[in-house]
Amino acid sequence: MTQIISFVSGKGGVGKTTLVSNLGAALAQLGKQVLVIDGNLSGANLGIHLGLSNFYPFSLNDVLKGNVSLTHAVYRHYLGFDVIPASMVDIEVNPRRMKYVLSDVVGKKDFILIDSAAGIDNEVRAAIEASDKVIIVTNPELPAIVDALRVKALAEKHKRDVLGVVVNKVRKEKFELTDREIEEMLGLHVIGKIPHHKKVRESIAIKNPIFSYSPYSPVSAEVKKLSHLLAGEEAPRMGFWYKINRIFR
Repeated sequence: MTQIISFVSGKGGVGKTTLVSNLGAALAQLGKQVLVIDGNLSGANLGIHLGLSNFYPFSLNDVLKGNVSLTHAVYRHYLGFDVIPASMVDIEVNPRRMKYVLSDVVGKKDFILIDSAAGIDNEVRAAIEASDKVIIVTNPELPAIVDALRVKALAEKHKRDVLGVVVNKVRKEKFELTDREIEEMLGLHVIGKIPHHKKVRESIAIKNPIFSYSPYSPVSAEVKKLSHLLAGEEAPRMGFWYKINRIFR
């Protein structure tokens, strides 16, 4: 059974694209058939994160316009998952057709991860409508949480199951909101907590997900935990040699 999950946020810059690209790699490592989609049609970035050429022949935009079939816009990533990028120049497209075009791959993948635009506009609505489940990505600061409340309300309006909240870019600074405060404000469980780490920026610069670029980093460890949670599997314990590798790498 295919799980279609949209990753949404009330504001931009919280790290949705980084999370989706790395979860794609982590789930593929678990042996899952995964498709990641750039649902940010007016601000495409997923292809950049994953090192796709800036001039790939077809994109999700072409599919939504009816110019090509979905299979023409699918590209295989070397880490073992498929990608459908969005165009970085063509923003004149109706996003609401997304839920219809995805019917061609439902049943053929274990996971379809949609990297949504930020906010609550039509692109976000389209991503939510195309998915079965929603994960809210936010940062541990009040403005981000307030914006997350809006996108949570949108998901509930469309009667989608909100799996929980992933708190990204956690620095453990004293003014950050705690997990308990976030859960109380949003009425949702924190299912992932991704630390801020300089390796993330390095990985984006070289267009290689941190899960591959720095597999022993704290970020990769948390992504791995989340991938096991989504797959319904128990996360492995970090053994002695894993901890040694983390220290020296």
